Amino acid sequence: MPISVCIPTFNQGPYLEQCIRSVMGQTVRPDEVIVSNDCSTDETRAILDRLSQEFDILHVIHQEHNLGMVKNTNTCLQTAQYEFIVKLDSDDYLLPRYVEALSGLLKQHPEAGYAHGSVQEIDGDGHKGKVRRLHRPTGFQTSPEALRASCNGYQVAANIIMFRKAALEAAAFITSRVHFAEDFFLSVEIANAGFGNAYTPEVLSCYRVWADAGNVRQRRKLNEINGLRIIFDEPLRTSFTQRGWSLRPLEKKKEQFACTHADCLQWRIYTQPEKDELEAALYQLSATPKVKLYTFLYKSGFGGLIDGPTGVLNKAKQAAKSLLAAK
Repeated sequence: MPISVCIPTFNQGPYLEQCIRSVMGQTVRPDEVIVSNDCSTDETRAILDRLSQEFDILHVIHQEHNLGMVKNTNTCLQTAQYEFIVKLDSDDYLLPRYVEALSGLLKQHPEAGYAHGSVQEIDGDGHKGKVRRLHRPTGFQTSPEALRASCNGYQVAANIIMFRKAALEAAAFITSRVHFAEDFFLSVEIANAGFGNAYTPEVLSCYRVWADAGNVRQRRKLNEINGLRIIFDEPLRTSFTQRGWSLRPLEKKKEQFACTHADCLQWRIYTQPEKDELEAALYQLSATPKVKLYTFLYKSGFGGLIDGPTGVLNKAKQAAKSLLAAK
């Protein structure tokens, strides 16, 4: 089955060659490799020029102006011409059996819109961390099962995925308006289009986890909250409504996510106006009495009543569960 590999990149010169060579070293070699260079200012262009001379299946797109991560990724995916499409970030890399194993899964399960496996975490220097595996059965998951599972968040070990081109086209590729949970959004749209997915616990790739210098991840909290809200209020709500399913599980999960993310209101990196904006976003996600209680406690400096197994609210919850179990 013809296979494309899409690698969007921006200023990842130190890792780009390893990424590309991992694709070229597959037990089943892809038919094309597309790298979309989003106006990198490091050595990326020189690396790509050199590797293009070595590998005739490597096709490079040099963007004329910076598109940003989502648009550059979309451009790369839409350029791919073959039936199976791997989406690979340029700081990650594939283990030799990746293409063989996941293309086999997609052939075995024609109703799967994408296939994915477990991943090995690595740091910026390539040192191994933990292995990420999913707590789900191996093999095929139907589209209704995938939609219900999506209530708990993005159901992949890491965003190194082999797509079926027809599924990407049915979902209109990446249509999320928020630059955070766009991959999660896409997975819901693929499931809503009637495609399931296939998973193997085999470790097939290495996923780079960066140290959070400058609290970058925490600074993206507003986008994360807004991204979750859009996923729940748009594709998931549409999917549940079309199928006649109760919306209550969505509302309960929105409440749970809002309570979890409310801890950002006690982070010292934010100014008061920034905290006000985060609180407003949390209430857009869910404004139940429980969420309002959690936001009040966190912003008032009483997060210790909630956090960890020693938190008063958590202890009360566990006591209630024990009481019910005893009846």
